[in-house]
Amino acid sequence: MTHIFRNNRFAQSNLNRNEGTPCVPDESATEVDVHGSPVSTRPSEWFVCFVPGLQRQWWHRFTHPKHKHVFALKTVGEGQWVIYEPWWNRIMVTGLWIDEAVKFLRWGATGSILRVREQIPGDGSQARGWANCAVQISLMLGRPYWCWTPHGLYRRLAAECGVERVDLTEFLETTITSATQKIISDGLGHLPALLRLEPEAALMNVAERISNIMFSPRYLALPRFAVSEGSRFPTAAAAFFTHGPLQVKTAVSAVVSHHCRAAERIHDCELEKLSQAFLSLLRGNLHLEAVLGCETEPSQADLTAREVCGRSPSPVDQRTGAGSEESSMGG
Repeated sequence: MTHIFRNNRFAQSNLNRNEGTPCVPDESATEVDVHGSPVSTRPSEWFVCFVPGLQRQWWHRFTHPKHKHVFALKTVGEGQWVIYEPWWNRIMVTGLWIDEAVKFLRWGATGSILRVREQIPGDGSQARGWANCAVQISLMLGRPYWCWTPHGLYRRLAAECGVERVDLTEFLETTITSATQKIISDGLGHLPALLRLEPEAALMNVAERISNIMFSPRYLALPRFAVSEGSRFPTAAAAFFTHGPLQVKTAVSAVVSHHCRAAERIHDCELEKLSQAFLSLLRGNLHLEAVLGCETEPSQADLTAREVCGRSPSPVDQRTGAGSEESSMGG
């Protein structure tokens, strides 16, 4: 059931001194759900991180060795995260890409990470006294707990049915694999349709698709993750390379192979070198600049120039196989 905010609905609840004062103008009236919210949402899953301090504070001596602070993250959309971080002087609520979120998750892994589903509308209360990190996270999750330390909140949440402890290495491998597969699948689309085109048109089309993948923000976060965190999470970095750069290279090889067969020059085609040269020319330095953050939004002219270069590798590139397997697509 929904309710409508109207002036006369609140007339009886107003204090005498506010009698007759409209609460919500008629033109601003809106429907709300059974919980009193204009928008109904499903409960989200949060990764609640109980961590040791990054900098020593005087009160740390009174807290659990590994649970001195608590914050939470959750995924939103494709490849994006939101963090709720109660600092001493403000609350940080901001969006992160996976390469940024993993820095907080790695901090969380030095303590404990729990996967917790929030409660809607929740049983929490603002009357919890000192609004420290544990109290704020408890309220954000809709929990009624009267606890004022991160470890106290950890014990209450860990005892709940359905709350899971997170193994970060396993979680990242699964997450990176799934994210990479979806980006590549969505970006490449239906490749068999390209086989009906002329060779130049087919290569231009696949070059455009690959460029759109390589320079999308959600993809750029993946090679950044692989470079910065690969030594700590090698299986996740390997999953990105397998399902990202190698998958794209396989797709290019399939297109090149088809047109070589159609031209009856399959024996003259060095698929490995041609495919690698195509990707190297297409990538250029612009992709490296984008990965490093020097160039965040390449112009359409830049992308078009790479597509034109990528459609026909030079004879030198065909002989030498310009580039390397590790460099293509930022791998």
